[in-house]
Amino acid sequence: MGWSALPSAFLFGIIQTGLSEEILFRGFLAKRLISRFGFAAGNLLQGLVFGLLHGAMFFLVTTPLKALMITLITGFSGWLLGWMTEKTAGGSILPGWMAHGVGNLLLSMAKAFGLL
Repeated sequence: MGWSALPSAFLFGIIQTGLSEEILFRGFLAKRLISRFGFAAGNLLQGLVFGLLHGAMFFLVTTPLKALMITLITGFSGWLLGWMTEKTAGGSILPGWMAHGVGNLLLSMAKAFGLL
């Protein structure tokens, strides 16, 4: 698809997926888990849920090893975005949203150019 995929990749990766996931995972789930269990455990839990949900989508369409790698990478990314939100952005999801959206956009464009 090449560059023609850019508008849809932008809307999907940054607006639809990046924003909605940051609102749900860091803006809602992480804040409640951190409030209840403290930062270390709460952030770890939200990262784990983030990774498991992303990995679960791939277990039926790819090999178990690739699905496991996706789970681990997205779980760590979720943890890192939670850390960024709470420790460097004063609780704001905006920097995490931008990082998440750019990551989604780059992955979408790599797929559009046949790199994945």
